[in-house]
Amino acid sequence: MYVGRETVAQYGDEVAKLCEKLLKILSVNLGLKEDALQEAFGGEEVGECLRVNYYPKCPQPGLTLGLSPHSDPGGMTLLLPDHEVPGLQVRRGDRWITVKPVPNAFIVNIGDQIQVISNASYKSVEHRVIVNSEKERVSLALFYNPKGDIIIKPSDELVGEDRPPLYPNMTYNEYRSFIRTRGPCGKSQLESLKSPR
Repeated sequence: MYVGRETVAQYGDEVAKLCEKLLKILSVNLGLKEDALQEAFGGEEVGECLRVNYYPKCPQPGLTLGLSPHSDPGGMTLLLPDHEVPGLQVRRGDRWITVKPVPNAFIVNIGDQIQVISNASYKSVEHRVIVNSEKERVSLALFYNPKGDIIIKPSDELVGEDRPPLYPNMTYNEYRSFIRTRGPCGKSQLESLKSPR
């Protein structure tokens, strides 16, 4: 099936609008002004990236992963999964739980930058992708990220004497560079930046 460039662009625009609405909900839930997270991301100058992921079938799925364990380094990811072939797994404690996709529904992953801004009130999701032995799988992911050169830090309204900032000030570009030098290793990159209490 062919999908034209205009259709893809329109899809990306509409999903980005949904991300803006979700940021408003998350902001209000934190007790902040409605536009707090959007402003922390750089206002209207955020970064968006739409990615199509193709995972071919694999006769020995136990020997490979579609994507190794990680948390998304950016702000938020809206994933439109293949509802017929599950493949996304999230970590809960020491176990990996397969997410059962719902037709025509998004999976929303909180990224590392929202964890930092919320001073860990929200946690980014450690996840991985497995492959299937019988069927190929396709998913669409829109990554909604802060502007690369804006300082990301715990929100001033969410820190105080009883709750110090857990993370250092760092631009999103600096954070991406930091994690790329270490390679994929779950959530340990973000956790290594935490200030000791």
